[in-house]
Amino acid sequence: MADIASFTEAGLTVRVLETREDRDRGFRLRHAIYCQKLGWVTPRPDGREWDDYDDGSTTVGVFAGDGTIVGLVRLIPPGRPFMLDHDFRPLLPPGYRLPRGPDYAEITRLATLPPTPGEARPLAASSLLYKAIYRWACARAIRFLYLVVETRYLRHLRRRGFPCVPLGPPRRFGTGPLCIAARFDRQVFECQTDSRLTRFHDWLKADAPVSREASPWQSPGRDYAPPACAWHFPHET
Repeated sequence: MADIASFTEAGLTVRVLETREDRDRGFRLRHAIYCQKLGWVTPRPDGREWDDYDDGSTTVGVFAGDGTIVGLVRLIPPGRPFMLDHDFRPLLPPGYRLPRGPDYAEITRLATLPPTPGEARPLAASSLLYKAIYRWACARAIRFLYLVVETRYLRHLRRRGFPCVPLGPPRRFGTGPLCIAARFDRQVFECQTDSRLTRFHDWLKADAPVSREASPWQSPGRDYAPPACAWHFPHET
């Protein structure tokens, strides 16, 4: 059974990649973004990007009406190795202990394709992926989500009202863009009262599973994050 039920909005369908055909489409999209565009991963002759983190993870895709995959995200659940533990460890401060627990998960391989010329998308694929991530986190009682993104994309997430705290300074991997590690706190997100974001947040939370919490509201301890003022990324507004 899929971790979250499929749903369709504005002509785009969101579903867990369970079939061989869907997974193949996802691997090819990941290769186009992470190997060819960003240069974070060495290109492969077969045009598919996959790794050991796929084992035990949930990958959700966004599909256009013709079956083309236009976006995806991989969600690594508690108890599995995180990319921040290994591949992206250089993005954390020296000696920093990454908090782990039953309500910690990791967002990885988030990727979307821009609309082709003349294609109309009344709803962005990225917005639908945010809704899928939120539903998955609610269903699994996940409070904290780690992620590694380009610094400019982290600014976008914060403007949308997602409380993502940087965990270390930005840096480049190879010739790719500046990227940064961060952590999203679902409880902080749900407690926000900014009226400018209410409509988007109400849409995001609509029909989500009943929110279950793995632990009461409390600080995860002194290793929760470096001081809030310690890390900044270029052109922060």
